[in-house]
Amino acid sequence: MALFIGIVGLPNVGKSTLFNVLTGGHAPASNYPFCTVDPNVGMVVVPDPRLASLEAMLKPQSCTPTAIEFVDIAGLVRGASQGEGLGNRFLSHVRQADALVHVLRCFADPQISHVEGSIAPLRDLEVVEAELMLADLETIEKALSRLDKVVRTDPQSPQRLEFEVLQRVAAVLQRGAPRWSPALAHEELEVIRSHNLLTAKPVLYIGNVGEQGEGREQLEQLASAVGPNQVLAIAVKLEAELAQLEPAERREFQVAMEVEETGIERLTLAGYQLLDLITFYTMANGKLQAWQLPRGATALKAAGRIHSDMERGFIRAEVAAALEVIGAGSLAKLRDEGRLRTEGRDYVVQDGDVVHFLFRS
Repeated sequence: MALFIGIVGLPNVGKSTLFNVLTGGHAPASNYPFCTVDPNVGMVVVPDPRLASLEAMLKPQSCTPTAIEFVDIAGLVRGASQGEGLGNRFLSHVRQADALVHVLRCFADPQISHVEGSIAPLRDLEVVEAELMLADLETIEKALSRLDKVVRTDPQSPQRLEFEVLQRVAAVLQRGAPRWSPALAHEELEVIRSHNLLTAKPVLYIGNVGEQGEGREQLEQLASAVGPNQVLAIAVKLEAELAQLEPAERREFQVAMEVEETGIERLTLAGYQLLDLITFYTMANGKLQAWQLPRGATALKAAGRIHSDMERGFIRAEVAAALEVIGAGSLAKLRDEGRLRTEGRDYVVQDGDVVHFLFRS
């Protein structure tokens, strides 16, 4: 399951620095536009206290956490939909992403240039969203031209719903409203999923503030515009400095600042939620492993996440919540006590389930 989050924004807003802190990578982070040209890719381990508790209790030979793939995409500029900057190259990279983290710089620094000449995150937000809307309108217009001929020929065509939904989306985008997808029902979104519209992707906004919290006023304006639950404040430069510390020093700093989680940990967990993933666990052959799964997936799909043979030969699943396993000390004890549930292929796996699959090989 190759889900990934694209990190987007204007040039010089802190995207590549954020990516480097997230992944421990070395993406170029220089002070000039298009420092990032080809996307940088990195895997980020998802913080998981439940997995740590399971590992401490079960003492497996190995323990494997889940991870999210982040991609640092080159900065977009005004006119990208018309080929400015990296143009279609940028937009194609965005189109491949399952969700987006949009970085917006909220603080001024004379040492760091800004492609628009001043600090104004709401303006920067509008620049990026306008380019994504224009690109989507071009995609939709091409599709409507084709679908119009189909519907005229056969008014009862199964593609009529797609035609009508795309017309509605185009009308919304033409009014300049980029965040339209919540207005559509789930089945309508499914109908147009094949068009991979840029403005339909889930987005989390990162307000890049200064080391001393500079830019809070700009951050509040951003939160007011897109909703406070859609914005994370991260001092990207400070996070980069923290990443250079030894773990003990970093923890000491967090205690002194009364910060339980770093901005990067908060972002990683928020990214997991943005992709609407859950975590389930398996323990077999001395190996404890966490697995990510789309919310709402069944036990059959969870088995296939591990191996296609498990999905084909699925018999049943033995299930317990991670907290129950931690309390009991093992799945075997829960089984002996009759507290291990038996579920079929249609069981919807819950976040935190520990699952033992039985299957025909």
